Amino acid sequence: MDSGQHIRASFAQTSDGLAAENDYARILLSPVQGQVFSDHLVEATECNCLIRPLNGKDISVYIDDQPVESLGFLRDGHALWGRLATGDHPGHIRFCIRSENVDLLYAELDVRPSHLDYETDYQFMRADLEHISRELIYLLPDQTRITTRLIDDKGSNLDFHQVLDRLFNQLVRTLHAILKRPHRRLKTVQHTRAVDRAQGRDPDAVAHMIRSPQFWTHSGTDLPHLPLADGIVCTHLRETHRHSDIDTPLNRHLVAYLKRLSLRARPIVHTDLGHRLKIYVDRCLRLLPLPPARRGDALPVHLDVRYQMAFALIRDLNRALAPCTGGPFDLSYRDTHALYEYWVYFTLVHSLCDMGFVPIREDNLFRLTNRGLSVSPAQGESSAIHLRRGEHSIRCLYNMTYTTSAGRALTHDLRPDMIIEIHNSNSERAIYAFDAKYRRKDYNGTWIPMREDIDKMHAYRDAIGQVIDTDFQRILKSAVVLFPAQVDPAYQTHAFYTSLSHGIGGLPLLPGDANTLSELKEYIKEHIMV
Repeated sequence: MDSGQHIRASFAQTSDGLAAENDYARILLSPVQGQVFSDHLVEATECNCLIRPLNGKDISVYIDDQPVESLGFLRDGHALWGRLATGDHPGHIRFCIRSENVDLLYAELDVRPSHLDYETDYQFMRADLEHISRELIYLLPDQTRITTRLIDDKGSNLDFHQVLDRLFNQLVRTLHAILKRPHRRLKTVQHTRAVDRAQGRDPDAVAHMIRSPQFWTHSGTDLPHLPLADGIVCTHLRETHRHSDIDTPLNRHLVAYLKRLSLRARPIVHTDLGHRLKIYVDRCLRLLPLPPARRGDALPVHLDVRYQMAFALIRDLNRALAPCTGGPFDLSYRDTHALYEYWVYFTLVHSLCDMGFVPIREDNLFRLTNRGLSVSPAQGESSAIHLRRGEHSIRCLYNMTYTTSAGRALTHDLRPDMIIEIHNSNSERAIYAFDAKYRRKDYNGTWIPMREDIDKMHAYRDAIGQVIDTDFQRILKSAVVLFPAQVDPAYQTHAFYTSLSHGIGGLPLLPGDANTLSELKEYIKEHIMV
């Protein structure tokens, strides 16, 4: 269809609803149920739709390439009218009006979400949390000690990198022993080969044919079991050969284990351990050019001790590289609001790492169990990760509680979701508070944070501090609420956004939206890392 500039039209709000028109035709949408804004609808909206030409000609109308008659529209003279429902899916509605196979008007209408997409946000945040968690723990320096149960049942506070390096080195030695002499079995293969009966050529084969007429064969026809004579031309001999073969169920199971380990190593291939593990496992797979185990490939009852050790070591390494467990990963999509709090914390930490900060220590954040890498802080428990860049060090605190008993809060205990504490070489300290709220409010077609969440930011900044002698000194430089919404120029003129420069306000941060993540990083650069 032709949708040139001269036939395009945009929807605009009128006293009757939304209208799009040009010199040839007009579309009018009048809401029956739902919300209509200046240039878009929201999902789950129903409108009466009137479409008419302005030149008195008969028209054909298509909505999303379907004739409107198939959608239940009725014709009234030259006009068409009917009921239009946006449904439950955001996107676009496309209108095209034609007359005598010529396009008169083309218009698109945005349908925006009226509610948060819990399931989509949940899936994205889980995947992103796993990626960030793995990246953080493998960025931690050597001698980082976390609780692990891979060595004994009681668990001990061991060097995480040392544990994995030990497992890897044992695996290298074990696989080296296997590759020197892999499990084999004798395989019987029958071959048919030509026999040269010329004098002095292939005498053993000729003698075998004379003594064993059951092996007589020809390239095309079977010969009768008769004594060898000049009138019978026996040219080929069927032979049985035995040779050893490594294509066994045991080796195929080993290949399957190694392929799974290679896939698990991909997310950490940028680290020293991940790089060495990936290279060595891929080399082993090249030296064992076998398909992975198939259904029905049973392992022998009595395993070679080398294979037993290899399977156990691969299992332990897979646990260390397995999908994360604990904390945020135990939540269902119905707890997306709680998952958002975890995700915002890890996103803040990861944003600081993108700015050149390096993790140097973690407190009560990770542990290694038989289930895999566990992100340990349960909701409500405090934990921290420490970062450094040059002379600046940062503590990223999760669920830090400021109590009245310690003189850190004025009236009652307060616990922001996240605290960023920055120290420089002069021992100067700056503290910033963040709260994650998976909710929002519609304000004239613009998503804004809830007013009570902004009020809480005022409470944090006014009531968190330190009692020194008889004076109470406030210590927060800013308190910001993060809420799920896209970057919207209309919101950037709202008081909740313009107040950010004064240390109070709301900043949009939507899962899966790169623009809001860029806005967060810009805010950190301009208002925190100054």
